[in-house]
Amino acid sequence: MRQKENCPPPPPPDDPCNDCTDKDNPTQQSINIIRSQWCKALYDAKGNLTQQETKFNGENDVFKEKKCMFLHTEENYRRYRNLEICAGTELLKTNELLKANVAKLKDWNKTLGTTLATLVKQVKDIKTKFADLKYAACRLKDSYDDKCNAAQKKALTGITSEKCDDPQKPVIEPCKDAGDNIDDLICLPGGLKSDIDSILQSAADVAGIQIFSNVDSLEPLQKDLSDKSVLFEKHVSTVMKTRKGELDKLQDDLVTSVQSITIAAMGRNNARGEFEGYYDAVDTLCCPCCDCVTEPSNENQQNDCYDCPPRLKNCEEEICDICKEVKITFCCNETPPASNQTAS
Repeated sequence: MRQKENCPPPPPPDDPCNDCTDKDNPTQQSINIIRSQWCKALYDAKGNLTQQETKFNGENDVFKEKKCMFLHTEENYRRYRNLEICAGTELLKTNELLKANVAKLKDWNKTLGTTLATLVKQVKDIKTKFADLKYAACRLKDSYDDKCNAAQKKALTGITSEKCDDPQKPVIEPCKDAGDNIDDLICLPGGLKSDIDSILQSAADVAGIQIFSNVDSLEPLQKDLSDKSVLFEKHVSTVMKTRKGELDKLQDDLVTSVQSITIAAMGRNNARGEFEGYYDAVDTLCCPCCDCVTEPSNENQQNDCYDCPPRLKNCEEEICDICKEVKITFCCNETPPASNQTAS
C-alpha cells in the first residue's frame, strides 16, 4: 500500500479498522458509522481473496498435472504413430513382396529340379554311348596293331612293322595326317569315358543339392512371418488409435483446465483489487490525510477572517490533472499536460 506524503503512519495492515485517536469529534463519529460498513466489506473481501487464491492454486496444480499427462500421452502416441507409419507399413509391404518372390522362387526351383533330372538322364544316356565309343576304339586299336592289316596301315600312314625291312615310303597328300587321326580315335574315347563319369557324378550331386535345399519350405515360413506381421501391425494400430482417443480427451480436459485457471486468475485478481480498494477506503476513512491541503501560515496573517487563504486549491488542480490523464489514456489526439503535479 502506498505511503502518503506528510501523513501519519497508516494503521497496522492486519487490522486497518483500528479506531483513530480523535474518535470523539462529531465528524469522526459520522465517518466511523460509514467506516464500519466498509470494514465489514473489507473483511468479506479478504475472505473472498483468500478463497480465490486457494482456488487459483488448486486449479494451477490441476493444470500442471493435466499438462504433464497430456505431454506424456502425446509422446507415447507419437511413438506408436511413427512405428505404425514406418515399421508397420514397411513390414506389411515387405511381406506382400516376399510372398510374390517366394512363389516365383518356388516355380524356378521346380523348373530347375525338372531340368536337372532331365540332365542326369541325358548324361546317363551319353555315358552308355561313350562306353560304346571306347569299345569301338579298343576294336580299332586291335585292328590297327593286327599284322594282317600291316599293308593297309602302311598305305594309310606310311608306317611299317618294326620287323619289316621295307623302307618307309611317303604317303599321299590326303593321308598325311591319317596316323595322328587314328591315334586320336584310339586315345580320346578313353578320356571322354572318364570325363562323362565326372559329368554324371557332378550332375547327380547338383540334383541332390537342389532337392535338399528344400525351397518349398520357404512358403510356410513366409506365411507364418506374414501372419505374425499382421498381428504386430494390428496391435500397433490398435494402441495408436487408443492413444489418439486418450490424447483427444486429455486435450479437451487441458483446454477446460486452462479455462478454469483463467477464470480463477481473473477472480483472484478481481478479489485482490476489490480488497485493496476496500483497504485504502477504510484507511482513508479512518484517518483521512490529503497532502494537497495547504495549511495557512501565521506569517503576514491579518485579523480579518475574510483574508484567510484557500486550502483546497491544490486539490482542485490535482483532480483536474487526473481528468487530463484520463483523456490522454482514452483519446489518441490528446497531449500530456505540462504540469508536473502527480495525483495522490
